[in-house]
Amino acid sequence: MDKLNVMNSFVHVAEKGSYTAAAQHLSKTKALMSTHVSQLESELQVRLIHRSTRGIQLTEAGKAYYEQAKRILDDISMVEVSLKNDQQQIAGRLRISAPTTFGECILMPFVAEFINVHPNIKIDVVLNDRFVDLVSEGYDLAIRIGQLEDSDLIAVPVGLMTLKACASPTFIEQHGMPLVPQELSSLPAVYDTNHKGRSLRRCYKEGESFSFPIQSIISVNNALASARLAVHGNLFTISPNFAVDPFLKTGQLQQLLSDYDFGSYPVNAMYSHRKYLQQKVNVFNQALKKHMNQ
Repeated sequence: MDKLNVMNSFVHVAEKGSYTAAAQHLSKTKALMSTHVSQLESELQVRLIHRSTRGIQLTEAGKAYYEQAKRILDDISMVEVSLKNDQQQIAGRLRISAPTTFGECILMPFVAEFINVHPNIKIDVVLNDRFVDLVSEGYDLAIRIGQLEDSDLIAVPVGLMTLKACASPTFIEQHGMPLVPQELSSLPAVYDTNHKGRSLRRCYKEGESFSFPIQSIISVNNALASARLAVHGNLFTISPNFAVDPFLKTGQLQQLLSDYDFGSYPVNAMYSHRKYLQQKVNVFNQALKKHMNQ
């Protein structure tokens, strides 16, 4: 049995959540992936994966073995790269969770640049708007926007997300340009449900706070979708800068009340205390921070 090859198959099955997805990623057959896991369980004399009609789930032994196997495979990759190149190169795989719109607008262009600089790193990005469990779900890094709850994870600030009120030129022509925040209350809006506190929005100017309700005609759980609705509909939106900025540059949207601050949220890269992750995660985080602050 080729232990490293079998170990690599198991790690991919654990991360992808199915034999089929892991087989496709590694360009192997589903039957071979199943055989590799069975060989590993036979060798270790312990069950690593629970199989059911709803999918697969790692056992406690499987979770422990996954952590060690991933570390070993990454260490081998790092050794190979360090022998071929300088010590600043990173290798192995990095599995990342990120919010959908942030991932589409910010993370994907950055990742494309990052892998050009670090060709030996393999990146697996999963975009969704839920908080994943990094350790149990096999993630190395998670991007989270907003105030953080207490946890055992390490948080590295990489940037800031600001909110902007925007509408199309057609909307402004029909409704006029609002002069004070309270005027937004009588205007039709699209509401991004990722924002908490639907009935009341808040903005600031010269140290003074202004609260106002919004009249949401449409609700959607995606910031980019909210921005697109404002482009094509008779609606205004209060959305993250990374969702509306491309439309502001083309003139498809115009900023409303630009002298008011509609709030901002920190963007953090979260990772666990696993020491073997330190180098590649640090390199990734510092590069992302530089990219977001250009």
